[in-house]
Amino acid sequence: MTTALVIENDPAQGLGRAAAWLSDAGMELDTVRPHLGEAVPNSAGGHEALIALGGGRGKDWSDDLTGLMETAVADTTPTFAICSSARMLAVAFGGAVEDHEGPFGPRMLAKRDAAGHDIVFGPAPMTIDVIRWRRQELVELPPGATLLAASPQGALEIFRIRENAWGVQSHFEFTPEQLAGFGDFDEAALAKAAEADEHIVATWKPILQRFARVAAGERKALPVLDVQ
Repeated sequence: MTTALVIENDPAQGLGRAAAWLSDAGMELDTVRPHLGEAVPNSAGGHEALIALGGGRGKDWSDDLTGLMETAVADTTPTFAICSSARMLAVAFGGAVEDHEGPFGPRMLAKRDAAGHDIVFGPAPMTIDVIRWRRQELVELPPGATLLAASPQGALEIFRIRENAWGVQSHFEFTPEQLAGFGDFDEAALAKAAEADEHIVATWKPILQRFARVAAGERKALPVLDVQ
């Protein structure tokens, strides 16, 4: 079975429903919780993939997490970084981040042409629903990085570094009930999130399961387009 090293930076920001999606695709999850004092390893050695979750900005182990992601990229370990981990990944390779207090809630992204050739995001729909929940914004991609999807406002939402590391600034792993529990979303945003949730699941479940298949060594016979 394919095994992914998962770094959980915040007890409230686990993999959520995405854990079941990955498990259904044959991926076993080995979770390290530095918020409980567990050490972030120097590498993802012994695992076929690395998944770095949100909530890691400004933590005591942030430098260790950045180093782990850098090593994974150097080792060509398939890496999937979400929210703050995506921005940390980008900055490590020369990107730039700024503080930004934009509205929280659902957002529809548009795929860029380059995404059509991407092994994980290529078959995804041309528009991708996400939940924006962050107080920083990636404003410049690292040199050589590939932009895969952006918001209508120009936010650099989904990108790839080299051939095996993907960063996603926004969220898809939380249910509407979880979003309500965070206390950061107003009623209008929560209502829109509930309306969009079916589309979020239909879009992101195949994306995550495709990542699991890539980590398992599958590089061909992927669908041309996800059917929703």
